[in-house]
Amino acid sequence: MSSQFSSGEILSIIVAWIVLSVAMTYRNLVGSFTGTGSLDVVIAGFVATATGFILHEMGHKYFAIRRGYLAHFRLWIWGLVLTISVVTLSGGGLVFGAPGAVYIAPAAAQLYGHDSGRRTVDPEEDNMIISAAGPGINLAFAIGFLVMLFLVQPGFLFTVALYGLLLNVGLGSFNMLPVSLLDGAKIFRKSIPIALGIALPLWAMFIIFNFVI
Repeated sequence: MSSQFSSGEILSIIVAWIVLSVAMTYRNLVGSFTGTGSLDVVIAGFVATATGFILHEMGHKYFAIRRGYLAHFRLWIWGLVLTISVVTLSGGGLVFGAPGAVYIAPAAAQLYGHDSGRRTVDPEEDNMIISAAGPGINLAFAIGFLVMLFLVQPGFLFTVALYGLLLNVGLGSFNMLPVSLLDGAKIFRKSIPIALGIALPLWAMFIIFNFVI
């Protein structure tokens, strides 16, 4: 998989991670210079976006390559502009996070010499597996951070676990909505049991941590 990363792609991933992390922790980042913010929250936000967004996208990339496709992460310039503008104008009260995504080219794998030897026999199944990788990673990290919450005392690690849980649950839940262009639509179209297996735990945790607790 490492050979599939260009220097430009790595830079794009880093830029997207930093921009989204800054947007998520804007108030505390600004406040850390005036003594009103928490550096722990800033660090926790960077960890949360690394697991919730970056590894989500890398999950798509990894499984796309494994299925014989060419996949690259690309920045969405307007998404970056909107992310920065919205969080700045709202003073950190509103976050719009869409700095980039993994783009997959079904036919390009063989054209550019990245043929894994696999021949696609069911493009819809490939699409489902590649799509499920992202929210599946969110679900795994959400469960891991939830367990971590019960194992650590209030403090830095607790803050990391809380932010990691909330971000992974939020992004995973949103992406599992059966709406066109989202991962959920592609998964539900191919396999409702698999889709529900990923979606229901994420949706349940989203409701519990946002409306119950």
